[in-house]
Amino acid sequence: MPDRLNLQKIFSAPEVKHGLSLFNADEINAVERLIIEQEGKYFIKCQIKNRNKIAKPEEIVRQLWIYRLINEYNYPKKLIGVKKNVYFDSQIGSQAVDIIVFQKDLKDYYILFEIKKPDRTAGLERLKSYCSTEGAPIGIWSNGDETIRLHREEPDLFVEIPRIPKISETLGDILTERWSFKWLEEHNELKQGKNTLNKFLLDLEELVLRDAGVKVFDEIFKLIYAKLYDEWNGINNPDYQLEFFAGDRSPEQVKRVITILLEGAKRSWAGVFDSRDKIELRGTHLKVCVSFLEKIKLFNSNLRVIDEAFKHLIPEESKKKEGQFFTPRPIQDMVVKMLNPKAHEFVIDPDCGSAGFLLHSVKWVAGGVVTGKGLPVAAKNFTQNNIYGIDFAKEAIKIAKAINLIVGNSKSHIFGGGSHSDSLNPSLWNDEIKAALRPRLLRFPENPEKDRENQKKFLYFDFDLLMTNPLFTGKVKERDVLRLYQLAVKNSRLVKQIDRHILFLDRSLQFIRPGGRMAIVLSQVLLSSESAEYIRRFILDKARIVAVVGLHRNTFKPYSGIKTSILFLQKYTDEEKKKIQGIKVKCEGEWSEFVERLKEEYQDVGWDKLLSEEELNEELKSFVETYFEEREELEEETRNKLEEKIEGSEVEENEELEKIEKIKSKRSLKALTEYVDLVEEVKKYYQNISWDKLLCEGELSEELKSFINTYFQTRNKLEEKIEGSDLEETEKIKSKKSLKALIEKLEEIQTLLWEKQKKLKSNALNDEKIEETRKEICALTAEIKKFNREISQRTLGGQIYLVLNDEKATEQFKKFWLDGKVIKEIDYPIFFAVNQKIA
Repeated sequence: MPDRLNLQKIFSAPEVKHGLSLFNADEINAVERLIIEQEGKYFIKCQIKNRNKIAKPEEIVRQLWIYRLINEYNYPKKLIGVKKNVYFDSQIGSQAVDIIVFQKDLKDYYILFEIKKPDRTAGLERLKSYCSTEGAPIGIWSNGDETIRLHREEPDLFVEIPRIPKISETLGDILTERWSFKWLEEHNELKQGKNTLNKFLLDLEELVLRDAGVKVFDEIFKLIYAKLYDEWNGINNPDYQLEFFAGDRSPEQVKRVITILLEGAKRSWAGVFDSRDKIELRGTHLKVCVSFLEKIKLFNSNLRVIDEAFKHLIPEESKKKEGQFFTPRPIQDMVVKMLNPKAHEFVIDPDCGSAGFLLHSVKWVAGGVVTGKGLPVAAKNFTQNNIYGIDFAKEAIKIAKAINLIVGNSKSHIFGGGSHSDSLNPSLWNDEIKAALRPRLLRFPENPEKDRENQKKFLYFDFDLLMTNPLFTGKVKERDVLRLYQLAVKNSRLVKQIDRHILFLDRSLQFIRPGGRMAIVLSQVLLSSESAEYIRRFILDKARIVAVVGLHRNTFKPYSGIKTSILFLQKYTDEEKKKIQGIKVKCEGEWSEFVERLKEEYQDVGWDKLLSEEELNEELKSFVETYFEEREELEEETRNKLEEKIEGSEVEENEELEKIEKIKSKRSLKALTEYVDLVEEVKKYYQNISWDKLLCEGELSEELKSFINTYFQTRNKLEEKIEGSDLEETEKIKSKKSLKALIEKLEEIQTLLWEKQKKLKSNALNDEKIEETRKEICALTAEIKKFNREISQRTLGGQIYLVLNDEKATEQFKKFWLDGKVIKEIDYPIFFAVNQKIA
């Protein structure tokens, strides 16, 4: 006889889908004794046919169930059959039922077992087919880890029964049993094998909900809410008999009882459902749902079962579309432990989803246990008064409200479920949210104007703690919203759009008071990439980094494989800000000396200066990489020209004249069209003008008409070109020019300017032409300045020139440099942790 290890080996193979967790040690040991080894193979003796069969996982599970039927349910072997064929009208051939329990007449089938199909959905379908074909009242599916017990109440109505009847019991005995909450605790279906609430919900979708014509989330939510209320009554009254069961009640009776429970829950835990909400499921569908849920205990020590069930119910497409990647509970638990919320502190999650962070905080303050019997006084006060959550997702906020109301005994500060609850845009908040959060607004007694503005705009708050995992999808484009956040300003300009989760970092810091603590899940890119340097500088300017915890790439699978980290911050206090400001003042003199040295070193720098990054000062290099959005390498042809220029080669005058003539001859329609962009004066007269607008000359002022005719002699040809151009060409003209094109354009304009200046000096022009040429020179000079700046912003030499000569860029560089001095002087330890995948 093999030892236990051999049996475990059989079931531990990755391809095996059956299991043993439903069975106790005595049952397993008894069946192990039926296993024998012959010629290197294992066989198991069938307890009914007394023959050896290959000891496959399926056969072992079958023999375990037979052993239980004989020894626990007391069915004699003569009433048990195995591998009986069932013939289906709709197909040729038959399928073998794994186990049959006969009626006492030994003819009719009483209980049918399906063991072969380890998949829950496929097994359920097979079981229904067996029962419908043979008319058996009871069907059992099991894979050794999970069980479904069906009663075929009507030809097309299957409900689940709480247990299998023994030989001495009838099906009626099972259906008429009443339970207390204590009995439910002892027989909780979720303690049996590997059953989960999610699996039962999948069963319901398969049996009735898919074609029920109702919103699955709404209806199951109502049922779970009613069941929680039933259990709550049982917890608080030991003599109470649970009402949430199907039993032998008619569908109409079940619907009446469940409706009463739901109404009681709505009264006791108000604020989740509208008074008009009612159960929409038909009676027969409702009875099936109740039969599957009745033996599951929802109230437990951490409310994990309820939370996970609700998350399952939120439609998958909604999760993907809205980015609702729920934070795994171990992550929530770790964050709460690290922030260590106290009973007197105020906590908020401004993107709370189903309020996992907040509920873990309640559990932490309560000493690690949350039950339906009520919280300790301090924890109850904390739950009712100190935790706040906001979210715009309707389903998620409903979950959060329900659980928080249940835990907090009828009081909750969870808000949202629509656009009126976008934490980034407080101007949209409804009166309920504003009234609840107004007492938490940060006050500015020394600045009455800022205080009044904050009371109006709801920007700054005094929460002690913040924990959040913001949505990683979507961009913010509304300028009224962007103006509220420093991170929406880059290079002294308001960005056109920005990722939502980046703004959420800024918003989170607004929610906590000076000295407040926070944890936020962020994309790893924000903490490591060069382009996000300005974000890290913003963080260091506002708060102390306490810890950075890297999460594994699979943390939010299957919805996202993005690499994330949790950033723990403590916002600077007013005293710390004063200390930081003192450091900056102390370093002002050093800055002046530093920038003067740089200006002297790079006095001849410009976009046409060839530089290597390795030659740059580290602070200057770091700032340039952060401040400018892009940088392009000059093409080889341009670089060669510049190198020739550096070596001292000069362009001869006759070559320059040839170039002028060449440009004149090449003034094609395309070049003339582009010149429209060069005339700044046009913008003063016609704000919305562009090259593709056709105007009548009679509409133009004489001065403007004269100015345009100086440059454009082929306007009729332009009309013809516009009529024949297609959308693709139009978009190409409007698109951003390449660096090479910009440089070529600049050279053309410089050549034209040189020509105009030469004409002006030649004394060959009359007074009218002299004035006209001067205007042209002014316009070209302005365009050269504009092109020089645009090219400078995209080349290393030009960027350095702007940093040292442009007032705004220099001021930003000064702030960047002083921040670096502060970071070095207030050096403090930061805790780093990385989630490693264990092989």
